[in-house]
Amino acid sequence: MNGKRRAEYPHPRASAGAALLIMLLAMTLAFSAFLIASLAESDPDAERRQRTFETLMQAKQALIAWAVVRGDFGADSHHRPGTLPCPDTKFFGDTESGNASGSCSIGGGTSLGRLPWKSLGMDRLRDAHGEMLWYAVSDSFRNPELAKAAINSDTKGTLLLYAADGSTLLTPAGEELSAVIFAPGPPLPGQDREALPDAASSYLDAFDGKNNAKAGGPFIAGPAKDSGGNRVVNDLIVGITARELLSGLEKRALNEAGKALKKYADDNGRYPNPAPFDAPGCTSSIGDVKSAVTPCAGDGVTPTCLGRFPEDLAASGLAPWFSQNGWGRVMIYAIHDSGAGCATFLNVDGKPEKYVLFAPGAARAGQHRPSTALPDYLEDAANTDGWSGDPNFSAPGASSNDQLRAEP
Repeated sequence: MNGKRRAEYPHPRASAGAALLIMLLAMTLAFSAFLIASLAESDPDAERRQRTFETLMQAKQALIAWAVVRGDFGADSHHRPGTLPCPDTKFFGDTESGNASGSCSIGGGTSLGRLPWKSLGMDRLRDAHGEMLWYAVSDSFRNPELAKAAINSDTKGTLLLYAADGSTLLTPAGEELSAVIFAPGPPLPGQDREALPDAASSYLDAFDGKNNAKAGGPFIAGPAKDSGGNRVVNDLIVGITARELLSGLEKRALNEAGKALKKYADDNGRYPNPAPFDAPGCTSSIGDVKSAVTPCAGDGVTPTCLGRFPEDLAASGLAPWFSQNGWGRVMIYAIHDSGAGCATFLNVDGKPEKYVLFAPGAARAGQHRPSTALPDYLEDAANTDGWSGDPNFSAPGASSNDQLRAEP
């Protein structure tokens, strides 16, 4: 507005496409640090493992990119950005091998299979031993024809991964996985890949109550040895946490919300009032993204100045997937606009803003959602007292997974 540049933390690129590319290139790979640590210089297989690790990371980035751009076109317009493809369960000799299956679930044991490289639009990936990659997907993020619940910042992963010692949980509360990618390596004693070329147990290992060949796990990262020094797990694993996947989705959702706010302001000469934080449509979960969804909305009378994103008022500028997945109800929104009855000074780190809009990141341990308590969404102390009307906010700190967009 008025020729001023929109402020964002961090600042955006000029287009959504460029922003998405930057997000993918900058995707945090911290979760896989445990794998890097296994590549000790004294290990004669270090180079081979490093090459396998790089292949696993290619698969991880492809899956995240595929999921983040879902839901925009045609009959898929009400579907869920964040949906991951089902695994490939066709295996060898089938013309459809390499494509994602149309159906998958942990309950049916079909949420585990080979990486669907054709569906991802990439070359067939193999580990350093020449074996194709395997892949498991959480029920929370699978095919929306089967798992119809909304995907937004409140969505949790369900898959657990343990370290090679069998007792250290690499996925504590708040870090559960939305997907796991396996490099099976060479066969261990008892695995006959010629006789049983399509059996997961011919490739993926089990030890100490963890089973990489079982849909839903829990899984164990190799390499691991038993008390006698025998190699019992050689699967190398990379996981995608719900937090990592949602981070990219939130960038997209914030961009969508920002466009809708601009359109509303252009059409009405002011920004829309926030929806109350405790409005009924803002505090419930969405069980089916393909059904009619009650929008997160205000009462049309009370001039709320800090609450949640008003999906009803901004609807004309929003893609269908935004409200169908309840993105407004997980976003925190505040305005300084006298035309909307909100004249209180609003700032981020002391700099005046016309509006602030937070995406809260995946819920951390101790955060419970949906909720009417702001600390269940935001981490920084300056931001968690917002429901009281405090107009002073801060850009998310280094320890926060919140994302902020603002208009000066």
